[in-house]
Parts: sequence; C-alpha cells; structure tokens
Amino acid sequence: MNTARLKLHPRPGAGRALAAAVPVVLALYLVTRGWLYPFWPDTIGAIGHPFTADPGLDGAWGGPTLAGAWLVHALIALGLQAVCYAIVRALYRPADR
Repeated sequence: MNTARLKLHPRPGAGRALAAAVPVVLALYLVTRGWLYPFWPDTIGAIGHPFTADPGLDGAWGGPTLAGAWLVHALIALGLQAVCYAIVRALYRPADR
C-alpha cells in the first residue's frame, strides 16, 4: 500500500509526543491523587480537623492526621512529578549541534 497516495506522512516529533503523553498524564494524575488528597471522598470528612487523629486515616501513609497524610502524599507526588518533568524534558531536548 502506497502511503504517499493515501496522504499519510509521518510527522516529525509524533513519536516523541506519544511517548511524552504517558508522563504528562501521570503528572496530571498525581495532582489529583497527591496534591488534592484532602478532597478524596474518604478523607474530606477530616478537612475540618487536619491536625487531630482521624480513625479513617489510620492506614493512610503519613496518617492518622490529615495534615500528615497530605504531606506524605504531596511529597511522593512531587518526587514523581519531577521524574515526569525530567522525562519530558529529555524527550524534547534539542539535538546537539
């Protein structure tokens, strides 16, 4: 099958854009699960008392207080987002001249 006849031409950078979509989507997911942790349905009840122990947060990383759990989730999200940023930056680094 002739791709020129079908007008299908590979775009420069399309592969990098598809590869970059994975860390970008992961970084966006980390915003919702790490930075916005207090707004999850199972933790929103503790938003009024972030520094007191909440039985619902006993098994949470950084729990049993909402502030501790939020801090741990945000720090993990920050670290993983830094990795995602480094991957995207490496994909779009200009070629050496």
